[in-house]
Amino acid sequence: MAKLYAAVVFAFIAALVIIITGMSSEARGITVFFRSVVGFISSGLCVYIVLRILAANDIVDFDDLLRIPDVAEVENEGLETEGEEPQETEGSPEQDDGEADTESEETQFEPLTSENLTRMESPEQM
Repeated sequence: MAKLYAAVVFAFIAALVIIITGMSSEARGITVFFRSVVGFISSGLCVYIVLRILAANDIVDFDDLLRIPDVAEVENEGLETEGEEPQETEGSPEQDDGEADTESEETQFEPLTSENLTRMESPEQM
């Protein structure tokens, strides 16, 4: 879809340029209209074809640039290597009970209270 959006934007810009130059040269309105329609269609097709060729040759693909990766893809991106499977940390039988307790203590959430906050004194005025 990004290729189509880019083609429409460039086509719209081309049509605006044709309209502005046609009106400044005092051409007839119908002539300006038809020239802008032809310019819109031709420039849109040219941009779309060029973007398709670039994507087919793996030079640049705008659809991939705008794609938002899934959360699972981001998490597994660093873990997946050749021949290795991602290991789960929770409930794996290889962990000792002592290791599991220290991990849960370190990652436990503690809400902020007034006792936890560091108080700063304001500078004294001279």
